[in-house]
Amino acid sequence: MFLIFLFLVFLCWGSFLNVVAYRLIMGQNILYPRSSCPNCSNQIAWYDNIPVLSWIILKGKCRSCRHTISLLYPFIELLTAFSLLALYTIVPHIYFYPYFIFFSALIITIRSDLERMLISQFVTIFLIPLGLLFSWLGWLPIAVANSLLGAVIGYGFLFLMSKIFYFFTGKEGIGQGDLELLGFIGSFIGIAGCWISLFLGSFIGALAGLLYIRTKKEKRYIKIPFGPFLALGAINFVLFSDTLKLLILRI
Repeated sequence: MFLIFLFLVFLCWGSFLNVVAYRLIMGQNILYPRSSCPNCSNQIAWYDNIPVLSWIILKGKCRSCRHTISLLYPFIELLTAFSLLALYTIVPHIYFYPYFIFFSALIITIRSDLERMLISQFVTIFLIPLGLLFSWLGWLPIAVANSLLGAVIGYGFLFLMSKIFYFFTGKEGIGQGDLELLGFIGSFIGIAGCWISLFLGSFIGALAGLLYIRTKKEKRYIKIPFGPFLALGAINFVLFSDTLKLLILRI
């Protein structure tokens, strides 16, 4: 019963993260005013704001104007609930609160990058000092030096790759937000976590890109956000780090 209660609480937290992600990229206050439909501006009643359930009842449309409500809303709510519940049950509780912040920031980046291909610095580079602080306090299972090197190497590696890509193609292949995101990831899970997150993100992203391209007639100019895949790689590393390390070493 307690786990069911936690799942419901985490669903509500996912609903809040939806709001934070949307308002950060729109430059709005994350706490005020109340949520409203972006199409008709009518305030959303509390009974239309129940995570997942309201979206299903409304069939994905605003009650007032019948404008489509993005599938990202229930997706983020469910992703948050399952991820945080797994975090609570799998990871030692001493690390729960730092990783709670980490997961929340990653889920915000997933939402904003999928919707607008934008990643806010408020949930990436500005949180790197927290990763350093938590590791120094012993609230993360890495040393502070590992946290610092993870941030520097994560950012620096993608920065180098972006410059090499631009040199040979004359195009921007990796966004600034992705560089900052991997630096943030490295500050919380260290060098090994940074590399494995990059490996998983690249692998999952490549598969998703191939599937997406197959559905499109025009295949030359397709932009696919990389941030969500990096974030998912980092979440999976925290939850299954030992298994992933063994698996990747064998590969």
